[in-house]
Amino acid sequence: MKKSLVVVLGGFGFVLLVFASFSWYFNQRIHEKQSLLIKLDNLSSQIQEHKDWMEEITNQRFWYDSVAKNEQEYRRKNSFTHENIRLKLNDIFSESNQNQVLIGQSLNNIQLIEDRILNDVAKIGFKEYGYIGKMREVIHNLEEEFPQFDQQILSLRRHEKDYIMRNDENYAKSLHAEIELWKLRKDYPAQLNQYLQYFDSVRSRMQLLFAIQKNNHYSTWTANMTTVQSNLRQLRGRIIQESYDLSNDSLKIQYIISGIAFLALIIGSIYIIRNISVQVSRLQKSMNDFIASNYQSDETITHQLPKNEIGQISIHFLKMARKIKWDLHLLEDRVMRRTIALHEKNVQLEKQHTEMMDSLRYAQKLQESLLVSRKQLAQHFEQAHIHYTPKNLVGGDFYWMKNFRENGSDKILFALADCTGHGVPGALLSVLGMNTLDELFADGIRKPNELLDSLRKTILRRISSSEEQRMDGMDIAIFCFDKRSRELHFAGAQMPLWIVRNSEVIELNGERVPIGFTYMNHLEFKSQYLTLEEDDKLVVFTDGIVDQFGMESNKKFGKKQLRYILSRSLNNQSSSVLYNRLMNQFAFWKGEGEQTDDCTFLILEPKFVKVRNSKLELPISNGKVEV
Repeated sequence: MKKSLVVVLGGFGFVLLVFASFSWYFNQRIHEKQSLLIKLDNLSSQIQEHKDWMEEITNQRFWYDSVAKNEQEYRRKNSFTHENIRLKLNDIFSESNQNQVLIGQSLNNIQLIEDRILNDVAKIGFKEYGYIGKMREVIHNLEEEFPQFDQQILSLRRHEKDYIMRNDENYAKSLHAEIELWKLRKDYPAQLNQYLQYFDSVRSRMQLLFAIQKNNHYSTWTANMTTVQSNLRQLRGRIIQESYDLSNDSLKIQYIISGIAFLALIIGSIYIIRNISVQVSRLQKSMNDFIASNYQSDETITHQLPKNEIGQISIHFLKMARKIKWDLHLLEDRVMRRTIALHEKNVQLEKQHTEMMDSLRYAQKLQESLLVSRKQLAQHFEQAHIHYTPKNLVGGDFYWMKNFRENGSDKILFALADCTGHGVPGALLSVLGMNTLDELFADGIRKPNELLDSLRKTILRRISSSEEQRMDGMDIAIFCFDKRSRELHFAGAQMPLWIVRNSEVIELNGERVPIGFTYMNHLEFKSQYLTLEEDDKLVVFTDGIVDQFGMESNKKFGKKQLRYILSRSLNNQSSSVLYNRLMNQFAFWKGEGEQTDDCTFLILEPKFVKVRNSKLELPISNGKVEV
């Protein structure tokens, strides 16, 4: 496999080398053409600048004096420019060819004509030099010597300037005609002959420079310059076409080489993959046979092993198969011993679990026996509905009741508590709480606020020590009502008492202090007073019902929903109807979800004593008073 891979990669590398060689060759040729284009553009720019310079000198008459004054300097500058142009032309054409010869001949003609143009311009002059300078010198002398001929001299000068500015033969003829007329007069100045001679010299030079039809110096120079620029443009277009052809040839060859390389790579890859696939399929079949034999087969590979990495893998597989077979025997033996041991432990765990569950069920019965029986509740309440469901078999919620007679009236003392935690720890605290309330009641404490103060002190003393201050405790609501006067006293530790009166829910809130350790500086609990009416329903509950999460909404049941259900009760609606509606709604909310905490909910309808004395039957005003 290594040899095949080396051959494929070597061939692919050779194709890449050929590809790179051709790319370098064509890129080099294209670079040469681009360099030639840059040189050609520089040459064309220089020729155009020289053309603009000559046109400005030839057509702008104010340059004529400068040329006449420094004719040799202008000739040297012209020769230097042409020398630079020829050097650049020779640099562009490394070998002599027809284009170079034609452009060179045109440049020679251009330089010769430019020398003639510079000579004509220098001879003509403008103000101070050349024929025009001499002619104006003569005419100025005439103006000084013959001031009486100002009108005639001014007319001559007007024709002279018009001819020089417009190069129109009509002005030259008019000048000659005036001089001929002047010659017929006796006052003709002899200096006018010299003036006329200089004017004719200017006239002949300007005709050579501009006026001779199709053969003047300037038009001949322009035609040659246009020819040179046209040849350069044609040459530039030919070089661009050659560069474009090279680019196309380069792309074609690159496509061909890329196609060959891609085809070779596909063929080589197919060959290698097919060879590897066959060997891997054989090895996979051997592994499947070994697995199908439940790791018991001794000879799993029957074909000849290849001398490559797959062959090495096959050898290692054979060694691994033998080791797996041996390890399986050891593992089966060990699993058998572990299975026997686990079975014995499971039997012990099941026994322990059964004993623990029996203990919890017995503890559940003991805890329920400590709670107020429904028979006792029925004796002192018109109706009493209780929903008591610990999270586990035992829990931390408990309700407690005592009846007593005081000042000739029967009174009921009732409490509902929610201890810290649930399960066995909560049950222990609930038993401690009920026993403590029994002891306090036996000691003669009857008022709810005094019971809470004494309960808090006793619980703190019993569950804490000087070394450790425990945070356990309970939330509790205690109320006491007089069956004759219907007066209700309430005190609470983080637990409320609700009175459902018609469609209204009256809430008596407990203080925000638990029965247990707190960082707050709490002195004593306070009682709240309320006069009950007929059909009033007393509602107490632990936070297990309001903190229960709904299976679908994943939200708590909440006090707001509980208050809404209770407030929908109609006048004189029985407690059983209200209780059933609430429990159905709560069961629907909980669904199949896990119970969050111990849950206790009670609806109690007080039983009052009918008093025949009319003074005692007077209505007692409602109100909430704190002491």
